[in-house]
Amino acid sequence: MRINAFGFLVLTCTGLLVLGCGSDSNGSTCPAGEILCDEGCVPEIRGCCPAGEILCDNVCVPGFDACCPAGQVSCDGVCIPEIEPILADIQASVFTPTCAASSCHDAQNPQQGLDLSSAAASATTSINVPSTEVDKDRVVPSDVDASYLFDKLIGRDNIVLDPMPQLGFPLCDAKIVAVEAWIAAGAPE
Repeated sequence: MRINAFGFLVLTCTGLLVLGCGSDSNGSTCPAGEILCDEGCVPEIRGCCPAGEILCDNVCVPGFDACCPAGQVSCDGVCIPEIEPILADIQASVFTPTCAASSCHDAQNPQQGLDLSSAAASATTSINVPSTEVDKDRVVPSDVDASYLFDKLIGRDNIVLDPMPQLGFPLCDAKIVAVEAWIAAGAPE
């Protein structure tokens, strides 16, 4: 037995045939990061749970992401601290590392005049501020559907140009849900 990268106890094969572990009928073994279940090799995080479920605290639960401890959420399989729906958390978890760090919405040359380099700048240039691309405000407190910034994050059909972030990877669901909750809560500063 060993602990995998996700902190789960995993049975490993050491020449013994252990339930859920070993080689298939052809004598094949699984590659690193996978274990052998009845249907073949599967990712360790899933364990020998049915398709669409993962092993969490030795129980199969629906989902495909990491099982995170209390106070954390999964962000594309990586546990991160929960993001509270307040601007300070949105700034620290989303805007600064993703939007301002890419030099797209930094203080020096913010594209479309949207400066997301600090909480004060984010509030000043997004909350109740008209978009320069469409006839919508960037963030309308308590109205996610009227907020163009959210449209850009999820790539709605009404956006001009590309969804955001334009550079790097799309935001994980946990970060999108946090931005949505922040706007729905009235975009508190």
